[in-house]
Amino acid sequence: MKVEGKTAVVTGGASGIGAAIVRALISRNCTVIIADYEKEKAEALASELGGKASALQFDAADVKSVAALAEQTWSQTGGVDLVFANAGINLTGPLLQATPEQFDWIFAVNTRGAWATCKEFGSRMIENGREGHLVITGSEHSLGMQHSGAGFYTATKTALLGIADVMRDELPGTVGISLLCPGLTSTELYDADRFGVLPEGPAGAKDLGAKIMGKGMSAADVAEAAIAGVERGDFYIVTHAISYPPAEKRYEEIKAAFAAQAPLKKDSEKYSVPRVVSETLTELQGSKS
Repeated sequence: MKVEGKTAVVTGGASGIGAAIVRALISRNCTVIIADYEKEKAEALASELGGKASALQFDAADVKSVAALAEQTWSQTGGVDLVFANAGINLTGPLLQATPEQFDWIFAVNTRGAWATCKEFGSRMIENGREGHLVITGSEHSLGMQHSGAGFYTATKTALLGIADVMRDELPGTVGISLLCPGLTSTELYDADRFGVLPEGPAGAKDLGAKIMGKGMSAADVAEAAIAGVERGDFYIVTHAISYPPAEKRYEEIKAAFAAQAPLKKDSEKYSVPRVVSETLTELQGSKS
């Protein structure tokens, strides 16, 4: 899909990768809705960018808020072509020391929020016969990267790969979908404390996070890669070459496990879920006729 002149919504659009995507879209003469939990930041960015940008507050963790965003955006613009489900947070710390509250919040924002955003906007695209494209911001953690202290974040981003992959199969040909998988990027992802939802993290963690993420790729470069991927129709949009080795390692471990424990045989196909489902539906149709 050509991006030039389209109407787009970017969640988490007031900062980081989201704000960079907003800027890149505006430079391509797009009309952009900046949707963010941080209302003042979103409004400031819209004011800076001018008439084709506007701001709406929403909470990715609240499915009713996501539905209201879709309804208001669609009503305001007359229809949306591009949706960047980009809102996300990170919480760091060992899994064995994490809390249910942390689990619920990060999954609500990162995973349920992205699914709800694609559901609400994708459904409207289909109902209105409008061609469109959905982009979910995953991570290199979606593909195989993992490290201590990022368990919940990794889990949410891995889940997004599953959601995007199944949605790719379920969407009609008029609506495309991509999974953006950036690596280390210079953003404020380290600072979940600023939302005031949970108690602040360990002392010093924010400063350390700022120093680490400040050494990442520019959000502007990631945004350009995202838009290029949309225009090519890519499912996986990758940005950091260093994300490949962990993905390759995961693939090789899976390949070796199957080779040693469950190699393909002539009769393996009998347990194929798509085949079994198709055969069962055919049997049921035959019993009704």
